[in-house]
Amino acid sequence: MLKLNPNAESLGNVTPADFQAQNEEFRKLQLNIIAIHVVSEEFGADSFERSILKAPSADLKMRMAKTVMEEYGHHLRFRKLLEDLNLDWREVIKEKAHLSTFDVPIDTWADQMVFLALVDRAAAHQFRHFIKSPYEPFRQACQDTLNEEYGHVGLGMDGVKSLLRTPQGKTEIDAAVMKWLPVGLASFGGDKSRSNERYRHWGLKADTNEGMRENYYQQVRAFIAKDWGVALPETGAEFIKRTGKLSENAMYAG
Repeated sequence: MLKLNPNAESLGNVTPADFQAQNEEFRKLQLNIIAIHVVSEEFGADSFERSILKAPSADLKMRMAKTVMEEYGHHLRFRKLLEDLNLDWREVIKEKAHLSTFDVPIDTWADQMVFLALVDRAAAHQFRHFIKSPYEPFRQACQDTLNEEYGHVGLGMDGVKSLLRTPQGKTEIDAAVMKWLPVGLASFGGDKSRSNERYRHWGLKADTNEGMRENYYQQVRAFIAKDWGVALPETGAEFIKRTGKLSENAMYAG
C-alpha cells in the first residue's frame, strides 16, 4: 500500500487530472520544486561535464560521462512534468536561478569525486522525501532520479577510495572534505525555515531542515572519519560553527 508523507491537509494521491483543482499553495510549492530541478539539473550537468577529461583513466572517464548524461536526463525528466501539465516550461523557470550549490567551483578530480560522494548524497536524502510526495508523477520522477543518484554517489566513493592510496591523493581528499561538506550541509536550507514548514504542511517533505541535516551529517561522518581518516566533530552543529553560517536559501537538487 502506498504510504505518502504525513500532511496537515489529509491530502492523498494527486494525479495530473486533478492537479489544477488542488489548493493554490500546494500547486505553487510543487511547481517551485519542479522548476528548481529543471534549472539546476541542467546547470549541474554543465558543471560536471568539465570533469570528464579530468578523470585519470578511460573507465572513469566513461563513468563520469554517464553521470553527466544522466544529469541532463534529470533536467529533461522534470521538464516533462511541466509539459505534461500543459505548462510552458520556459515561462515557469524564467525567473528561477540555479541552486547556490553549484556556485562553488569544481576545480579538480578530487573535488568532483568528493562532490558526488557528499553533495549528491545530500540530494539523495532529499529525494527520499520527495518519493513520498502527494503528486504522483513527481514521485515517479524522483524515484527514477534517486536510483541514478545512488550510482553517482557510488562513483564518488570509488574515486575517493582510489585517491586515498597515495599521500598526495589523501591531502587532496582532506581539503575537498572541508570544501564540500559545508556545501552538503547547507543544501538542506536554513534552520526554522518557513518554506520547509509549508512543504511539510502539504507532505512535500517529512522532516525539518535541521533534522535532515543532522541525519545526513551522522551518516557521512561515520565513513569520513573511519575510511577517509578525516576527524570531524560529533554533531553537524559543531561542524557548522567551524565553517560559518548556512545559506538561508540553499537546497541541492542533484
